[in-house]
Amino acid sequence: MNSLISCPMENETSMWLQNLVCGHSGLLIKVKQPVFCGASPFQKVEVLDTYRFGLTLCLGGTVVLTERDYEPYNEMMVHPAMTAHPNPETVCIIGGGDGGSLREVLKYPSVKRVVVVEIDSLVKETVETYIPSFAAGFADQRAEIVINDGYEYIKDVKEGAFDVILVDSYDPGGPVRSLETADFFAKVASAAGPNGIVVLQTDSPVIRPDMIRQTIAHASAAFTHYRPYISALRSFPEGICSFVMASNGKGGIDGGVDGFDAERFKMIADTCLYYNAEVHAGAFLLPQSIRSVVSG
Repeated sequence: MNSLISCPMENETSMWLQNLVCGHSGLLIKVKQPVFCGASPFQKVEVLDTYRFGLTLCLGGTVVLTERDYEPYNEMMVHPAMTAHPNPETVCIIGGGDGGSLREVLKYPSVKRVVVVEIDSLVKETVETYIPSFAAGFADQRAEIVINDGYEYIKDVKEGAFDVILVDSYDPGGPVRSLETADFFAKVASAAGPNGIVVLQTDSPVIRPDMIRQTIAHASAAFTHYRPYISALRSFPEGICSFVMASNGKGGIDGGVDGFDAERFKMIADTCLYYNAEVHAGAFLLPQSIRSVVSG
């Protein structure tokens, strides 16, 4: 959870964002000024302007996105799957109300339709008003915004409707707990069909190892292929974020989850500040401590 605290330093009062994890460790970020604070039926929504991380979005008391971490988070959420799929034309982003993943997906000329499913309309409205650079993709004619629970939306989607599905969830135990059920994974697998690729954000494997373990347990039941990968993330708990890529594909190494289309990457390479071919390959090479987490 986060809280704003005031600390007297050198005869002045400084405001700090205290982002604690499980009450044991965390991050202290100096705040220039609060920008927005509101509440929806689901959660508290805040935007803070900070010295080191720029504009920072907090949902339900958790830092979920900062300007400084925009590229490593969103590029790693999106591009491994988009460069692995043979021809991504239709994409669904579940929990993408901040607009970051959408902006990255829309870089690909092959994409014809992107559905963003966000349970909390205040998230989208807040980003559009206070962090418009994140929200630029909402105006794209290929984007369709659906305000709904991700499970309620995906359960009615026909089989194989999407080439890529990105489950960009914010906080385990947050307002969309239906996304943590085994049935949700089965519905996502159906919506991705036999050739689609799914990416699931699985939080910090160091702070919340049970999150990635549970996701892998569900993914192994719903998909024929899955692989965890990681990214360095400065504002994330202890500096690391994990993901699971899954597929029921029958072609390629591991059903496509090991693929990388170098020619497609060249089309977006100049827009990336974090992701590249070497980072893609290295992300799947897990430190032994994290291997033990995902295999345990």
